[in-house]
Amino acid sequence: MWTAVTDVFCNENMESYREHVLNHMKVLWIYWRSDLLRYNVTNKKITLKAAFNRKPPNGLDEKEWKWLIKEIYSSEDFKKVSARNSANRVHYPKELAHRTGSKPFRQVIWKDLGGNKGMKPKLGDIYHSTRKKGTSLPNVETAKKLDEIRETMENNPSLSDVQIAQKVFNSKSHDRVVGFDGGMKVADLRGQRPSREELEAELNSTKK
Repeated sequence: MWTAVTDVFCNENMESYREHVLNHMKVLWIYWRSDLLRYNVTNKKITLKAAFNRKPPNGLDEKEWKWLIKEIYSSEDFKKVSARNSANRVHYPKELAHRTGSKPFRQVIWKDLGGNKGMKPKLGDIYHSTRKKGTSLPNVETAKKLDEIRETMENNPSLSDVQIAQKVFNSKSHDRVVGFDGGMKVADLRGQRPSREELEAELNSTKK
């Protein structure tokens, strides 16, 4: 997969993008297979067994579809994760749900909020862009939560975006930011951490 990327794109620091690109591929794969399950099984209110014996979705080979059902959708790990996510969604107000569909938040940050031009949007901007309907927010609850985010940022200027998100959404998660969809990780808001070599160089410089 990485070879397929490097065959098309060229950059002198290409290897530094490897982990980020492969992680993004993983996210897209997870969203894609979830969409397949939702549109072809869940929304049609049929069982996996019935879907297994039906014609595969458009553009998907029959063997691939049967493999997905047998090896992924029917696995115990997948069922546990699905059940956990469903339970989590019950506790999260539907009024505050994002409106980006399967579009990753990092894509919103990159294309819509100027990430591709070196801009670093604040948490309030990200929240507004992923919840808005047209140019405005769809309900009072979402508007209140945005006000709470901005007020928290104003009253606590020393807090990072991650800390503000965890404070506003009462999140104690260290890998995901509650309320910001599965595509938004703490690293996406906090930024890339320095490498081991960079930390060692800084440590040695401090010692000197």
